[in-house]
Amino acid sequence: MIVVAILLTWIVIGASYYWLGNARLVVSNLSTVQAPNLAQTSRLSAQTTDIAMLSNRILSEGSTTSSNLEALLKTSVSELIAFINDGLDTTLTPYDAEILQRQLLLVIRHLSQTQKIEIRIRNKIEQLRWLNVDVQDEAAAVMADFAYNIEVLTRRLAQESNPSIRTEMAKILTQELHLQSIFSNIGNDTATGTTLAMQISTSQSSAQLDQFEDLIADALARINASINILPSKPEYQFIRQASETLELMTTQPNGLVHERKAWHQTRQKFSGELDTVMFLLKDMQTKLLSQAETQRAEISLLGESFSENATITLNLLLAMTIGAAAGGLAILFYYIRPSIIQPMENLTTAMRQIADGKPHMLNDLPVRDDEISHLEIAVNAFQNSVTERDQAIQDLHQTQNELVQVGKMAALGNLSAGISHELNQPLGAIRQRLRLAQKAAKKNDTSNLNVQLNKIDDLVNRIEHIILHLRRFARRSEYLSENVSLERVFTGAQELLSTQLLDHQIMVNMDPSLKGTTVVGDAILVEQVLVNLLSNSCDAIIATGGKGEILIRKEKSTADQLVFSIIDTGIGLGNLEPERAFEPFVTTKDPSSGLGLGLSISFNIITGMNGTLTLAARADVGTRATVTMPLGEKNDN
Repeated sequence: MIVVAILLTWIVIGASYYWLGNARLVVSNLSTVQAPNLAQTSRLSAQTTDIAMLSNRILSEGSTTSSNLEALLKTSVSELIAFINDGLDTTLTPYDAEILQRQLLLVIRHLSQTQKIEIRIRNKIEQLRWLNVDVQDEAAAVMADFAYNIEVLTRRLAQESNPSIRTEMAKILTQELHLQSIFSNIGNDTATGTTLAMQISTSQSSAQLDQFEDLIADALARINASINILPSKPEYQFIRQASETLELMTTQPNGLVHERKAWHQTRQKFSGELDTVMFLLKDMQTKLLSQAETQRAEISLLGESFSENATITLNLLLAMTIGAAAGGLAILFYYIRPSIIQPMENLTTAMRQIADGKPHMLNDLPVRDDEISHLEIAVNAFQNSVTERDQAIQDLHQTQNELVQVGKMAALGNLSAGISHELNQPLGAIRQRLRLAQKAAKKNDTSNLNVQLNKIDDLVNRIEHIILHLRRFARRSEYLSENVSLERVFTGAQELLSTQLLDHQIMVNMDPSLKGTTVVGDAILVEQVLVNLLSNSCDAIIATGGKGEILIRKEKSTADQLVFSIIDTGIGLGNLEPERAFEPFVTTKDPSSGLGLGLSISFNIITGMNGTLTLAARADVGTRATVTMPLGEKNDN
């Protein structure tokens, strides 16, 4: 019996050693393969996040020098390539990083070229402004001389009785009136040409630029025709030189028209390269997310395998202790319990919690040099790797949030022309009111002076309102949960798009039943969604020639939900499936006019606020965007 018991004991020990060896191999795989791969994924995520942030700076910090950006990009991409070349398992290749590097450097170069062109355009515009002031001052002085001469000749003509002298004086008076008319036309045509030249800097298309060029050419032709009629006198030489300067700075090579065409070409290249960068970053983020999920699944399986092996080993050890003699059981139990069983139970508990996604660390490890101590160290290393993995996943989500902000800044870029127009109108009015106020001050006309100052104060308040509204829209915020007035956010969105709506005669009508209605969400983010949807509707109507309608209609309302639609009479979706419209970088527009992120970002924002966003083509014409959001409290104000 003793021999049998000893034999059974050795069999159980051998089996336990076998299963314990399997568990050791599992943990060894975790510590030497899986954990380094997780760390690699974390480092790659950090580097792609840095590169995405630099891409954001390309859009948001136009004042940053291209050399600084280029240095930062070279450092980040070099580190990314070094991490990829470490030889660990990763879905990214050095070729992916090199392609991204080349595209980013192209974006920086094109951005730098665009900024240089913009500086030259601003300088030429400033020169033209002063040229126009000088021409108008010179024309005003000459016109004053003509007016005085005409007054004197008219008075003398009325007093003169000699017919021959009256005939000669009438001839001179006619010449003076003719010259006065010519100078008046020159002044008006010069002002017109200068105004058209200044508008070149805001042209948003080559077709619009060609129209400005034709109009400027007509104005120059009229100026030259008038100048050719003038006598060859020294006092008229300035007018001739001003006409030549105006033509040289507008339609001639290196003039404003040439510079703006170069700007359009460079901007189109910049937009295309930036689209490619965003696509590459999106692809890299997708690969890293997929890789992280795969590694997590592999680690979970290894954890379950370790737990099973440890359980089998524990059961075998328990069977051995039960089958042993009482004395031998006491001795063995005294050794096994603190040295093997308890550490194995701790390891089993730790691995199960790690497999379930719960953090667990083996603290106060004894200083031993045995297999179980090595396993405990390996489990702690494995937990550290899981923590790094979770951080990597968090970094990936942060990168996605950064891409949302890029789209928002791109949407602001598309609105910049309208905002510029909205600011130029009150600025021009302020300039005119200041001139009237100066005249009133010289005449000691206190009443008129106060009127002009009050008008200037109103215009300044208008500019401040526009700027504050733009800053509020551009400000980044976290998701809030508050009662948001639909009427207020629709009004804000219309203000941002007012120029586009007026220029193309687009009517926006809101269902009266939506007034006083609120939804639960973040006011700034809801406004961003509405700006994107209304902007898309405007673009679709403009594509048909303009003069369309956008209807904001209430579909239905329940106790806790509101459903409303934005309906337009635009060109529609064409062959694009409505579901694909929410995919990033998918658009029916010209690539130079947008990144194709607006609908994707809007979909994510509405989903994050517990709502839904759908898109459908109308049976007759246009598109319908339907939004479902939590219903807020009734607002009677």
